[in-house]
Amino acid sequence: MKRICMLLLLLLAGATAGRSQSPAMNGFIEQLEGLNNELTAAIAAGDRTTMETVYLEIAELYNLQTGDVRQAAAPMMGGVWYNIACMRSLRGDVKGAADAFSKALDFGWDDYNYTLNDPDLTNLRADPLFEALARRMQ
Repeated sequence: MKRICMLLLLLLAGATAGRSQSPAMNGFIEQLEGLNNELTAAIAAGDRTTMETVYLEIAELYNLQTGDVRQAAAPMMGGVWYNIACMRSLRGDVKGAADAFSKALDFGWDDYNYTLNDPDLTNLRADPLFEALARRMQ
C-alpha cells in the first residue's frame, strides 16, 4: 500500500509545480489530495473496504480526465489497479483481482519480483488465471 501513496504524493508534488498552468490540473490535484487523505487514513486503520473504495474512486477520477491531466496521471494508474487487485485477492475475489491486475498491466505495471512475493496477492497467484497475467510482465 505504501507504494501507491508514494506515487500519489510524487504526482501531487510534480503537478503542484504547474498549478498556475491549468484549472483542470488544479481541480484534479485538489480531488486527488482529498482521496489521498482518505486513503492514508484507511491504510492506518487497516480498513481494506475503504482502501478499495478509494482506489476505485481514484480510477474513476482518472477516467474523467482528458489531455495533459490524463497524461500526467497515467503513470500512477498501474499502481492504483495493482492495489485494487490486492484488495480483491485478500477478500477472495480472484476473478475481480485478475481483472484489476490486467488493468494494472495495461497501465504498465511491471514489478515482477514484487508481484511474485506480495502476500496480498496469494489468492490470485494460486489461481490458474495468474499464470497468463504473469507472462505479460516478462
